[in-house]
Amino acid sequence: MPSVSHFASHKPKPTDYRRAKNLRRDSTDGEQVLWHELRLATKTTGISFRRQHPIHPYIADFVCLNARLIIEVDGTSHDTRLDKDKTRDEALQKMGYEVLRFTNEEVLKNREGVVSAILNRAEEILKSKH
Repeated sequence: MPSVSHFASHKPKPTDYRRAKNLRRDSTDGEQVLWHELRLATKTTGISFRRQHPIHPYIADFVCLNARLIIEVDGTSHDTRLDKDKTRDEALQKMGYEVLRFTNEEVLKNREGVVSAILNRAEEILKSKH
C-alpha cells in the first residue's frame, strides 16, 4: 500500500473540481442510471459512492472512498482510447484504488447485474479490511 505522502501528491487542484462539476452536468445516460441506482443502494447497504470525484490528475466517474473502489462507465469514445484507459487504471492502482469498468450499454441493459457486481466487490474489499 502506498504511503500517505504518496497520496498527498495527488491532491485535487481547483481546476479538477470545476472539471468534475462539468462532467456531472454532462453525464451520459449510463452514468445517470448508475448514479440513481448507487444512491438507492447506499440506503440499504450503507456503502456510499461519490460521482465525478477528482483524484488528481484524473476524475473518477464513481468512487467508494472507504473501499478505494473506482467505477468507470465507458462510452464509445473509449473504444479508441484503450491504451489511455490502461495507463490510467495502472496509475490509479498504484495510488491504491481498484478500477471496475462497464460500458454505457452494460449499465443500460443490465443495471441490476452491474450494480450487484459493484456492491459485491465493494463489500468484499471492505470485509477484507476488517
